[in-house]
Amino acid sequence: MAAHRLAHFLIFALAGSIALTGSSWAGGSSEEPSKGDALTKLSGLAQLSVEGADQAAVYVDSEGNATSIVGDTYFTTARKSGAFLVSVRKCEGDDNPPVWLRYYDGPNMFAKATFTEISFDMPVPMGGLPETFNQQSLWDQMSILQPEPVFSDLSPTFCGFSSSKTVWANGGFNFEVVAGNSAFDVGDASPTMAWNSPWNDAFNDTPYRGFTSYPIMSIGNGAGGLPAGYAFRTKGGQTDGTADPASVVHARYTLLIDRQTVILELTYKGAKSTYAVPQKLFIDKFLPKVIGSGYMAADDKQVAQVQNFIWRWMLFTNTLTIQKPAAPDGKPIEIGDLPKYFPKTSSYTNIQSRVSGFDGVNNPAAFDNTLICGQGFELYGTLFGNRAFFAVDDYTKWLAADADKSDARYPLWRCVAAIAKSRQNRCVSSGSESNPAGKSWNVVMGYMNDAYPKECDSADPETKALIGNTRAATSQ
Repeated sequence: MAAHRLAHFLIFALAGSIALTGSSWAGGSSEEPSKGDALTKLSGLAQLSVEGADQAAVYVDSEGNATSIVGDTYFTTARKSGAFLVSVRKCEGDDNPPVWLRYYDGPNMFAKATFTEISFDMPVPMGGLPETFNQQSLWDQMSILQPEPVFSDLSPTFCGFSSSKTVWANGGFNFEVVAGNSAFDVGDASPTMAWNSPWNDAFNDTPYRGFTSYPIMSIGNGAGGLPAGYAFRTKGGQTDGTADPASVVHARYTLLIDRQTVILELTYKGAKSTYAVPQKLFIDKFLPKVIGSGYMAADDKQVAQVQNFIWRWMLFTNTLTIQKPAAPDGKPIEIGDLPKYFPKTSSYTNIQSRVSGFDGVNNPAAFDNTLICGQGFELYGTLFGNRAFFAVDDYTKWLAADADKSDARYPLWRCVAAIAKSRQNRCVSSGSESNPAGKSWNVVMGYMNDAYPKECDSADPETKALIGNTRAATSQ
């Protein structure tokens, strides 16, 4: 899945307000009056027109220059030259991951051809926040549009995964809903700065009780990408119901096959943020750099994915990053702490998709698989050494057969397995794998019965005994 980025991006909605900022997104804002179709004239894309102060758009041209417009009184525009970053970070041999825990799960859809449209809702009620999030953790409901699956020919180590084989295929276009703020270095991604943003003070290390949502394009394995689009910040609604507009963020991907352009549209409480990028940018700026440097072979299968506008893999993920084995106050993360970093419930609803060459909405004939819960798992971090796991079954088999049961980390490993199995079972029980053709699809992720697993409860007799045994073995 696409690597995390340090989320220093622009906000245009603080709690209780959806007004866009007139002081804009990228360096060099202008106060000269202009029209809301300035980006449409620049790009030829009608979707980038803005009509009011609650609308904003970003366009990145094939040279990597980003231009933004806000629908305020002056239709304020701004430009950032050279906004596309490619900076390959090589992983050597048995290098350990740069984070203590990185966890992905959630179902994915693999289409037989490039998608032409995907839309869905992301409920953001206050109850969807994890019980624990802080300056060293990042919970992110991240939808990711990627070229094709990447796991089939990778070795089960962090460096095996973070290699030239995945530098393009592991990247993509994301809609992200972040719990709180994300003003910390996640370890394996380049920072995205918010130029001239009046809300920079919102991205400090003070936890925020709410969500931040934004569109972004990231190259795989922290190798760069583009600035984030305009973002929403919301405290969330009080219920899961879509009748409460404060409880739902709406997302839409549009892929223009004839123009080889991807458009992302994010709406919340009537406000709209649009983000558009042509594939020619990656053909002209990404491929020459990674091939010319010798990092990627000219005959690598990812080259054809770039050249042929391949976007067939849609992941509806939840991700968790924990930087260190201790909380910000220095106290070690205990077994009972770990499950609290995951929300008890999160969901994607009203999923509708169209695939090039196939008729209708959510046509099963257009897919190799639709919303299969077990195919969105990814796990690594120094908690597991340099290992990486790409299926819950692979992880639980390692835990049962190969893991050192006397290792002081074993109770945490066992807790992670219980979390993963509970979340996968919750996904399956939501019916995502049997959604009907031609109808909107839905998926729910979280803990079965909204309950933390007993394997993560130090008061549970079996768990308590296991912790005592590993401590005794460690002290010998």
